[in-house]
Amino acid sequence: MSEALDAEFLALKSKVDELRKKDRLPYWRLAYAEFSLSRVSDYIAVGGEDEAHEMICRLNHWVDEHEKELARTAKPAPAKVSLWNAAAIEKELTQIQTMLNAKNYLIPVAERISFSHNMDRAKELLSEEKFDEAYSELFSLRSQLISRLHRSYRARAAMILYSQHSSGFGHSPTGAVVGPYNAEHTLENALSLVGERDAIWVEDFLELYDSLSKITERLAPQERKRRS
Repeated sequence: MSEALDAEFLALKSKVDELRKKDRLPYWRLAYAEFSLSRVSDYIAVGGEDEAHEMICRLNHWVDEHEKELARTAKPAPAKVSLWNAAAIEKELTQIQTMLNAKNYLIPVAERISFSHNMDRAKELLSEEKFDEAYSELFSLRSQLISRLHRSYRARAAMILYSQHSSGFGHSPTGAVVGPYNAEHTLENALSLVGERDAIWVEDFLELYDSLSKITERLAPQERKRRS
């Protein structure tokens, strides 16, 4: 995957993050952005550069349109009273840094770099005594970190369960061939590409594959009913 696409993705994540911090969009709208970022990450993981670039362009357009709308409807901001002080921010920084160090093995390299940039930004805001902005940066970082760790744990559990009950790649626990990766070597090649990017994403990939297997099993009776 090209470094240019990496840079595009990180810049897009930053734009979505800034939009979230404005706290003026409803959750259901931001959920679309989060879903799109997740899908771009999946495309990057499996080497789908064209698909990832197309989704990045779409989401960039979505962010730009919403930023214009928020700028058009913006009202004068009331005088702000700072709710945070240096001690509270430093404590939050220490807690998040401790979490990052302890769970480092569960975070893909590209995301660790992004988290590191966010930490540096929070420290910069703290040094400028912009306490509310620094806390907002840390709050967003903590949310993203918890989301990533939850996904890593869930994917790891799915991978362990799949390896215990599956007789081979491309087969469900019941033995039925499922999904677009019916051939074992095809799935192994896909996992190899993902693993070259980051080994942790292999777990994410297998979680998606396990979900696909369950969906296929649910749809199978309907397919048989149509044929009959």
